[in-house]
Amino acid sequence: MISIILILLFVFSVLSVPVCHGVISGLYLYGMKIFPGLFISFILTNILVRILQQKNINNPWILVITGLMTGFPNGAYICSWYNKNNPENRLGDMLAGIINIPSPAFLISYVYINILEKCISLPMFLALTYTPVILCSYMTILLFRNKDNKKDNAPHIKNDKKLIFHFFEEAVDSSINTALKLGAYVIIFSVIVNIIMHFSQSNTAGLLISYLFEISNGLAIIKNAGIPMNITVLLTVLLDAFGGVCIIMQTKSICSSYISIKKYIYQKLVLCIVTLAMTYLLIYVLNIL
Repeated sequence: MISIILILLFVFSVLSVPVCHGVISGLYLYGMKIFPGLFISFILTNILVRILQQKNINNPWILVITGLMTGFPNGAYICSWYNKNNPENRLGDMLAGIINIPSPAFLISYVYINILEKCISLPMFLALTYTPVILCSYMTILLFRNKDNKKDNAPHIKNDKKLIFHFFEEAVDSSINTALKLGAYVIIFSVIVNIIMHFSQSNTAGLLISYLFEISNGLAIIKNAGIPMNITVLLTVLLDAFGGVCIIMQTKSICSSYISIKKYIYQKLVLCIVTLAMTYLLIYVLNIL
């Protein structure tokens, strides 16, 4: 461990410029783009999880809707909660990689407006992103849903205002801790991407690695690559489906107790294949764009 720290200190001293640029860009990205929406969604998701647990509600489509609406990494988080409360069921473990995707707010405000610059219609862009998720979720629920979960054997607690306030306090505490942890990952991966870009500004392999590492930086690379619109849209929806290595590390950080990361990566690959097939069909076969 000491040797690793010494190596990192040496790297920081030698590459202080790209490291500092990475920290600054990571802080800006997290503070201005990610944290405002992420923190509120974390609080709401935490409250939702506690209410569902208190009422013993195990409807899998609630997991899907939550993943669609709240974005990374809440989809995986609510699946880990599902596995915690249904340890005999594989459904949460098999859905995590599918519904852990960007929120509509992130897709519209950042991806659609800033990256794609409205080069396609908004309904088409959202359909390309979310239709594969819904299809894969439907198939997963058919295969892995445990019909016994419809039984309600847990005692119901009366709706109490004090209980709601207690849920809110717990949700805020949990959200602050999780949001800070995820912020550290965003900054660290921003530094890594800046170091890679420092040495490989004209290197295709370096650009590809940076593209796969962190979604926000990867999307910026797509925008600045000067490639045709069709390919830009294709690479954008693929990265939205995959999320990047940073999202995998974030998911492992907060959900590894109840979610298998190996299964999560496999699910992401399946979702990417379905997204690629659907996007290719619409763009190159049906020529809709």
